[in-house]
Amino acid sequence: HHMDWLPTFLAAAGDPDVKEDLLDGMRAGRRDYRVHLDGYNFMPYFSGESEQSPRDEIFYFSDDGDLTALRFRDWKIIFLEQRATGTLRVWAEPFTPLRVPLIFNLRRDPYERAQITSNTYYDWLIDHAFMLVPAQAYIGRFLQTFRDYPPRQRPASFSIDQAMEMLRTSTTSP
Repeated sequence: HHMDWLPTFLAAAGDPDVKEDLLDGMRAGRRDYRVHLDGYNFMPYFSGESEQSPRDEIFYFSDDGDLTALRFRDWKIIFLEQRATGTLRVWAEPFTPLRVPLIFNLRRDPYERAQITSNTYYDWLIDHAFMLVPAQAYIGRFLQTFRDYPPRQRPASFSIDQAMEMLRTSTTSP
């Protein structure tokens, strides 16, 4: 995961505690930072000191900052679905919130096609709804970090409303 590179590279350079230091507050260059970094130090895994990856979960977010999916161990839970197919249209069309999340076992269905190719996917989904319990725990722990470390900026948007608001506020004199 891209968030793992910073703690891993800094550990390789001799600073294995950057993630904890950022939680407490640290100075880097001329700036002070107090942030939650959703990254793990992979050096023990890469060096063979540990046989297991430190990352058990990956959160998927849209460019608007919405949680679209969660992957943990062999499982992926999809909460928002992009139904546009290919081309630039995927940027123009909104994600569709799902009333019932899609659940996939990535070892058995690595291309996440079961709901399309199987006549019994929804029976299987009901039988595996228990996977939503650990998913809630992962998401709950992640959301807790926003209590002490709120987002520092809003996600980018391509909507005309936000573009107009940005123009309006940038031309307003004090």
